[in-house]
Amino acid sequence: MTSEGNNYRIVSPSLTVEAMRDSGYKNTAYALAELIDNSIDAEAKLVEVFACESPVQGTARTSHRVETIAVLDNGTGMDSEALRRALKFGDGRGSNDRQRIGRFGMGLPNSSMSQCTKLEVWSWTNGPGNAMHTYLDLEEIRGGRDDVPAPELNPLPEYWRNLSEGLGSTGTLVVWTDLDRIKWHGAAATLRNTADIIGRVYRHYLNAGIVDIRMAPVRDGVVIAGAYYAAPNDPLYLMASTGTPKPFDEQPMFEPFNMGTEEQPGAAHFPITVNGKQHKVTVRASIARPEARRPDIDNQPWPEHAKATKDAGAQPWGKHARHNIGISLVRQGRELDLDSSWAIGYDPVERWWGIEIDFPPTLDEVFGVTNNKQSATIFSSLAHFDWKAEAEADETFKAFKDRLADLGDPRLQLIDLALYLETKLLPAIRRQLRQQTVGNRKIKKRHDDDVSTKATDAVKRRTEDGHTGKTDDLAEGATIEDKRQEQLDALTQRHHLDEDTAQSLVDEALEKDWRVRWISSYQDSHAFFSIDLMAGMLQVVFNEKHPLHAHLMAVLEEVPEDSTADELRHRLDRAADTFKLLLFSWARMEDEIPNDRQREKIADARQDWGRYARDFINGEDDGE
Repeated sequence: MTSEGNNYRIVSPSLTVEAMRDSGYKNTAYALAELIDNSIDAEAKLVEVFACESPVQGTARTSHRVETIAVLDNGTGMDSEALRRALKFGDGRGSNDRQRIGRFGMGLPNSSMSQCTKLEVWSWTNGPGNAMHTYLDLEEIRGGRDDVPAPELNPLPEYWRNLSEGLGSTGTLVVWTDLDRIKWHGAAATLRNTADIIGRVYRHYLNAGIVDIRMAPVRDGVVIAGAYYAAPNDPLYLMASTGTPKPFDEQPMFEPFNMGTEEQPGAAHFPITVNGKQHKVTVRASIARPEARRPDIDNQPWPEHAKATKDAGAQPWGKHARHNIGISLVRQGRELDLDSSWAIGYDPVERWWGIEIDFPPTLDEVFGVTNNKQSATIFSSLAHFDWKAEAEADETFKAFKDRLADLGDPRLQLIDLALYLETKLLPAIRRQLRQQTVGNRKIKKRHDDDVSTKATDAVKRRTEDGHTGKTDDLAEGATIEDKRQEQLDALTQRHHLDEDTAQSLVDEALEKDWRVRWISSYQDSHAFFSIDLMAGMLQVVFNEKHPLHAHLMAVLEEVPEDSTADELRHRLDRAADTFKLLLFSWARMEDEIPNDRQREKIADARQDWGRYARDFINGEDDGE
């Protein structure tokens, strides 16, 4: 032991370790990830995570609590010197090796002591019988110890040998005991709450077969039923074999999003220069396949256990996607963070897109990677970035960036990437997602059919009374196939609906002889709606770009299933207020008409619209 009597130390070992215990690991899974990083860096093919539980004494019924957690790998192992250095805080081993996942020399001791008060490590390069052993004990550090005990020859205990399925001639075992910060109690629960995060963090390694991660609950020295291998958890849902619920456990639930590049589908590259050398950042994007959100896609039915009357978000795969919302930051193939700050938190549709930002460790400082590899602070600070709010009066974008360069602002190199995500990629994805559920007959409410039927009846009634329109004239001589093709072209080419959705809409309209259709679409216009006049089809297109869509249609139609009565009343109040403002805007338009003759024409149009509205809403002829 050594004394802490030297008052001139830069830091006190005991106080430093106590402070490091609160270093910000989100939970046990992220602390374990630091150990798995070391295993992968050591070229392990198998990593085994053991949660060992014991019965809790003095309880009315038998319950168990985790008392030991261990990570065992068959990597290259460490010699005595490397082992001792590995337990130092901030040794920096590998700080110049940018091919490693680890970098800061903090992972093993920092993550371990964040969860327990005693850490033991065995490592061997020539059989587990020749393992070297050392440890950190918080009580000893509090008592004045300020060095890592010299490793001693100590064969790997039989207890751990018997639990392993892949013990190698080289490897490392890390054991946490005296657990005082484990959130979950039983072994199975601890691993269950860990596996999804582990599967997401290492999805690329798992999917490529580089490493297997075995999750093993242990009771009475035996692996109990329920041991399993972590499955990839892909927030982009592009991997074929994952832990996603059926039917998307063996097929991708999403597809690459068209980013308008000539590179691989669903990917774009951004160059970032550091010290004169250019590095590549890869952005990948995905969007839900139509069959993930709709039960009526041909040859892609939902499984029998799914309720077609419920939204896709309420299905098992939709609930799974709810936990994977955000932009995934991937460094050296390993996820740092799933940054949800870029998502619209209240919008359940956000679960149906995925974006991954893949960057090399050489850009750690640019992204602001933290020493526990859980976040990239500079990148996260740019979520919802508005450069105009920070610009000086009349300052151009270029002048703004030049000023940031002069100030040495660390955000500068990521601003173009952030603006691409915020103003181009995410809006484009959200527009396409809104189109996907248009015309979903199996989960749309009955009143949608009623509206289409009622409006069609009004159109037919007026036609029979001699009030024909352009759509009636175009229908003369047009075949069913002519109508089908014209409508498909309008929906897919003009309004960018996917082919499955468009086909479903057209088939239903022709089958039911509907003469009207309502859709929402992004329109580059100040009008809040436009009209498509086609053979036998009057198509009203609500402009998603217009604020009226967000303040009226979205409020009324995009209602979460679990909304409370107060939330529903609030939505109705907002819709009523918006409708009143809409009429006030018309009234002011008439008020500002410069001459009486034009004002009379507008007033006549208002009168005519009122008569048509009475006919469509009441279902009665206006008497003309």
